[in-house]
Order: sequence, then C-alpha cells, then structure tokens
Amino acid sequence: MRRAIGVAMALSWGVAACGGGDSTDSAEDAAGVSLHSGQVAFVSDREGNFDIFLLDRASDSVTNLTDHPAMDYGFSWSPDGASMAFASDRDGNREIYRLDLATGAIARLTDHEARDGAPGWSPDGGRIAFISQRDSDSGEIYVMDADGTNLQRLTDNARYEEVPSWSPDGSTLAFGALASAREGADETLQIFTIDVATGVESQITFLDGHNSAPRWAPDGGRIYFYGQVGEDFAGADILSIAPDGSGLTNLTNDADPDWQPDPGPDGDYLVYARGPGDPLDLWIMRSDGSDPQPLLTYPGRDEQPQWRPR
Repeated sequence: MRRAIGVAMALSWGVAACGGGDSTDSAEDAAGVSLHSGQVAFVSDREGNFDIFLLDRASDSVTNLTDHPAMDYGFSWSPDGASMAFASDRDGNREIYRLDLATGAIARLTDHEARDGAPGWSPDGGRIAFISQRDSDSGEIYVMDADGTNLQRLTDNARYEEVPSWSPDGSTLAFGALASAREGADETLQIFTIDVATGVESQITFLDGHNSAPRWAPDGGRIYFYGQVGEDFAGADILSIAPDGSGLTNLTNDADPDWQPDPGPDGDYLVYARGPGDPLDLWIMRSDGSDPQPLLTYPGRDEQPQWRPR
C-alpha cells in the first residue's frame, strides 16, 4: 500500500463563534476580485474534537455548527444551503444525521449497527448517497431519500469505496475506490463514476498514487480531486479531469500536499485543504489553479471544506 494512505482515507470518510484560527488578510485576488464573500463549511479539531464549522468570509467569523463531544465529520450541503447531512458517532456508532441550520435541529437518518458515512446530497435535494459497511466490511455505496427512507444499494464490489459525489444533473456519482492503475500494479485509490440508473461503472483515473475526494464542476465538465503524484507519492496535488477520463490536469503541483477540493456554486474558485495532515489549513485558488491564497490557518486540522450553496 502506498505511503500516506492513512491520511488520505482518514481525510475522506473519516473523519457559537469561536477563536483559534486566523483568516487571511488578502481581500482581493490578482484581478481585484473580492474573496471576502460567501461561506465555507469545514471540519476541524480546533475545539478539542472534530466538529463542523462555518466560515463567513464577509465577517471573518467562524461558528461551530455541531458542537458535540462526539466526532462530527464527512458532511454535505443540501442544494439550497439550508441543511447539511453529516456523519457522527454521537449515538455510539457512526450514523448519518441531518442538521437544519435555521433551527439547529438534528435528525438521525440512518440506524444500523454497521458504520454509515460520507453522505453526498443530490442536486435535486431528494436523495443522499453514502457509504455503508452494512453488507460489506469494505463499504459500498447506497442511496436513500433525504428523510432516510427508500434505501437502495448501488454498488456490490467487495472493495474499499469512499466519498460519492453527484454530477450536477443527478445522473452520475463520482467516487474513490481501491483498484489497480494497470495490470500487476498495487491497488491504490482511483476515481470511478457510476451511472445511478443503470449501475454501470467506469474507472477514469489510472495513476500510481492515491486519488480521491472527487467534486464536480457546476457545469459538469470537470471533476476535481486530490491525487498523489511524483516519484515517492509522499504528497498530493489538486487535479482535474473530464468525466470520460480525458484531459487530466495538475492544478497545484507544489511541495505542500493539497487535498479535498471544492469548486463551489459558481465554479470560479476552489477551496481546499493544504498540509501534511497535522496541521491542515484551508486555501483558495481560481479553478484553473492560479492565485492560490491561504483562507484559514490553525495549528491543528481544518479540512473537508465546502462552499455553502447560494
């Protein structure tokens, strides 16, 4: 198994105003566009355990949304930005919950002795894809209605799978899974897509290092993900690829490991995590990889950033 798979997998499936972080003072990018706008949710251990926080760029405030002694992580926004689904072990086992941001009300969506996690909310708001070990120790992809009913198993591969992400039209999921880049090669995390209606899968990356945490561009034309590149596979970069596997592009290609990109609702800017695992900071750059800037710094781990839909 390649180096840093522990960091990669932990980052992916897991894992009132507060202080402890410093938001960057860079108010404008090179083109003079204000970056002090929008909201970014992220997972952090800044209050002693992993909770989900919200960064408001206009006020530079950071708010703890879940604020529970259990571990809360692996979340996904509803398409209207009013709710989020997240994984938590607050009831003694990893399950999926729904948080209403206006009221703070939390509803449990899954209830199974096996572990459920890595929810991904569909673009129409009606369904949530997630990973579960209920029928396989390795974890498979399931889909349920947004209220937790109408469960459907989508994959049956007896292999490790993680972080399903919906295409903008709701027809396809991208996800990470263990597979070989070529015949005889070690298994590493690769990016796959699956047609939700037919169950037909396609492997779209064939890289020697680990590749995961896929996120679709709003127009569906690109999939962003992290990939381990270079001879020693010790780091990771933000990459993008077309859904058919063509046009692979390295967007960061720098010494610091980069993880978990999210293109946001307009696709102009990517937020992502940067660092060796501890610490991890939040960064922002244009979707073509230009103008990278620190967004939030903290001595511990800030990770899994996602723009709030608007």
